[in-house]
Amino acid sequence: MSEASATLAAPAQPSLSMLPFEQQIYLRSPLGFFATTAVIFAVAFGSFLVAATIAHVPILLATNPLSGAAWPAFVLSLLCTAALAMQRYGRIAEARDVAAYARILTGGMQSALDLTSVMARNLHLRLPTLFGLVIGLAISPLLHVGGPHESVLMLIWFGAATTLLVVLFTRGVAQSRAGNAGYKLMLDAELKIDLLRTDTLSVLGRSAARTALIWFIISAISCLFFVGGDINWLTMLLIVSCVAMGLILFISIMNRIHRQIVTVKRAELEQIRLRIDLLRSSLHEDAFASAKLHGLLAYEKRISDAPEWPFDQSTIVRIGAYILIPTVPWFGQAIVQYYIEHLGH
Repeated sequence: MSEASATLAAPAQPSLSMLPFEQQIYLRSPLGFFATTAVIFAVAFGSFLVAATIAHVPILLATNPLSGAAWPAFVLSLLCTAALAMQRYGRIAEARDVAAYARILTGGMQSALDLTSVMARNLHLRLPTLFGLVIGLAISPLLHVGGPHESVLMLIWFGAATTLLVVLFTRGVAQSRAGNAGYKLMLDAELKIDLLRTDTLSVLGRSAARTALIWFIISAISCLFFVGGDINWLTMLLIVSCVAMGLILFISIMNRIHRQIVTVKRAELEQIRLRIDLLRSSLHEDAFASAKLHGLLAYEKRISDAPEWPFDQSTIVRIGAYILIPTVPWFGQAIVQYYIEHLGH
């Protein structure tokens, strides 16, 4: 099923103009996902290059690839682009899994389309947007005044980029919370748990891992500020908050589904053991009771051994790799410094 049919064919899908602008950018773009992402980054960082040229701020230095102003601008542009792109990536991946969702929901394809729709139910972004705007405008002067970008034009650019990043963060939190709440309601009401086919639930683990990936990617890109030495309290707060957000979302989703599986498993085992007790009491009277008992004992063992977590080994490896993503900039910086020092000698 194509992305358009999977995401836009849901029964209660809102019109394009009602969708969050993070999704509208990609849905309105005539380009594909990667090309649109490249254009967003080019516009973001290109606007800095234009402003820096007008303000006569150096961009390239002899000792470093980018100047003290250009490197944080590069990272900020990358952060804003990643915040937009990763949300779209998550929606595309969810749409691709719509058939897998249909197999585990009592509502079938209609419920799956609703669950993987572009916009979460009961999503209100006006207050988070206003909150992010106020916070961004308030902290921008504290972060950039007195820094390596003293000109008014540079202060305006960095203030706008920081404010946009904060707005995207607060909107991202709101969208994650609304999506998580809708996810919970849908799964509580319609999740079908077949203890003999728990592998069908692995789509839930993949979905939770993708949600965590969005936040881990933002945290990893924030670590690039260490490479340029432009680290401050907002960067540290952003790194810690994003890692915590990713872990909390993944663990909370998995733990909730785990409890549902355990509840179904206990109920099924109780029914099996009641039947086993009845057969045990009739072993001497019923000639076929022994054969039936062996079958029930084997079934009990199969149910008892059924996995209680909705993910497979590949999901565990994937989420472990995601957690390590924020360490990449440190390793990269150490490798670059090593080669620079040895080449210098």
